[in-house]
Amino acid sequence: MGSLRTAVSASLLAASLATLLASCGHQHPAAGAHPSQSVGGTGRIDTGLAYVASTAGAVPEAHAVLRTEGRLAAFARRFGKRAPAILAKAGKNDFGRNALVGWSATTGCSKWPSATLHRPGGGDRLTLVAAAHPSPPRECFAPFHIVAVFTVPKDRLPVRPRFVAP
Repeated sequence: MGSLRTAVSASLLAASLATLLASCGHQHPAAGAHPSQSVGGTGRIDTGLAYVASTAGAVPEAHAVLRTEGRLAAFARRFGKRAPAILAKAGKNDFGRNALVGWSATTGCSKWPSATLHRPGGGDRLTLVAAAHPSPPRECFAPFHIVAVFTVPKDRLPVRPRFVAP
């Protein structure tokens, strides 16, 4: 009877840990990689963040390739009071060499202090990857959202990108 109880307890513990890991998220192996590196075939394409903010509170879910100052301004306007900060930081981009990729997403109960932009397998898909971040609290009272604007050399972008949710 004792070994059955031990086996059941071990199974429940394993299932609980699997659920916890799946729901809390984990650090992506490329989180600390240099922007020019491709780690594990994930294909990081950005050279850095022109703007990032991760806060609680509602923001529109959006993503776009921003190839001109006008497109950057239109993207920034979607975020109301954050628009001036987005324009002040991301507006310094050299649009002759680089495009910007703007992305906002709900990150659940996790506050992402940073993220990277990846092009898995070199195809047309783009995906947002969280940098190392603290574990979410046990109780989640309000979801966090990230607004990120990545600097990307134009030759690293697909012609018709497809944005894939993180």
